[in-house]
Amino acid sequence: MKKLLVMAAVTVAATNAFAGVKLVVRSDYVNTPSYDAADGVEVNSTSLFKPEVARLYLSGMVGDATVDAGLNLRSFVVGDIDGAGTGFQKVMTVDKFVEHLTISKPMGDWTFQAGKMWMNVGGFERRAFYDGDTYLTSLANGGTGGRVAGATPVANSGSVVTPENMSGIGAAYTITPEHKVEFQLANQTNSDSELATSNNRRHTMGLAYWGSFAEKMVQTYISYTLGAADNATAGHEQTFLGVGFRVAPVENLNIDLEYLANSDTISTTDAKDETTSTILEARYKMGMYVPVFKYEMSTDKVADADNFKRDAWALGLEIVPKAEDAFRYHVAYTSTKDKDFAAGDDVTQSMITVGFKYTGDIAK
Repeated sequence: MKKLLVMAAVTVAATNAFAGVKLVVRSDYVNTPSYDAADGVEVNSTSLFKPEVARLYLSGMVGDATVDAGLNLRSFVVGDIDGAGTGFQKVMTVDKFVEHLTISKPMGDWTFQAGKMWMNVGGFERRAFYDGDTYLTSLANGGTGGRVAGATPVANSGSVVTPENMSGIGAAYTITPEHKVEFQLANQTNSDSELATSNNRRHTMGLAYWGSFAEKMVQTYISYTLGAADNATAGHEQTFLGVGFRVAPVENLNIDLEYLANSDTISTTDAKDETTSTILEARYKMGMYVPVFKYEMSTDKVADADNFKRDAWALGLEIVPKAEDAFRYHVAYTSTKDKDFAAGDDVTQSMITVGFKYTGDIAK
């Protein structure tokens, strides 16, 4: 309780110092019908309410420098409360509370940044699921599927997923108003403040380009990040590649096409794990209604061998009754099929999502 009170006090103090204070909240009801796991055992249906996003965005100026922060109001990790592995509860850590916190200073066409940065990995989709604007997250960006085979089945996930935001420095150069490049130098992808899982011997480096053409009818990016996740037993050479296009062929229609490829090569064995995802999403605005369709095709490999493949799709409808209103309502149906396992049957998991999203400037 004391920690929560301190966090609340810091947040209130920060809102008084920042000019922009935006609150983003998305809350859902999610129903998952029963299905068969890869070993043929039936997984019972679930029904629950989920706080998908609860984040406070703060921005302000210090001279000509910009201070920008994103604070997670609900983002927990499992804590071992007795240190014996017998008692657990959800706890909030500083790393989870601070989604990003940076100071940026412009110098001509250059902008220099330091702090816990938004990493240029995961493309358009990563931004969308952070902000609660997607109903299906790809395997490469950490999306989970049905349960795999085994004595204790767990949700199926990719072997190499895009990393979270990390502390470091960045330098961005604006070539023209439509084209920009940025270099980032950050901590290891498995770096942690307790130094429990990382030796912190090397840095993560990344280069990204953003461009727009034909009066922003076509927007594109390409990013390549070299990661390191060294621990006590082995070194890890990681790469995160992202290529994406956002096209607006006609008014009110936006189409995203992305390819994400993540890999991790372990130094002791030279074996490579790899997770790749191809993503297509289309949104079409029709007055107060926005139909959304998304399709994902992914492949996962472990130690150079095929692990499984995923075909998934989502169909949703967003409703904004009033353009000036801060509330959006949504309903979506998602189907995820994991297949071609080395051992086990195909697994198809479906979800029905109903919820709302609030985005508003609470400083006004």
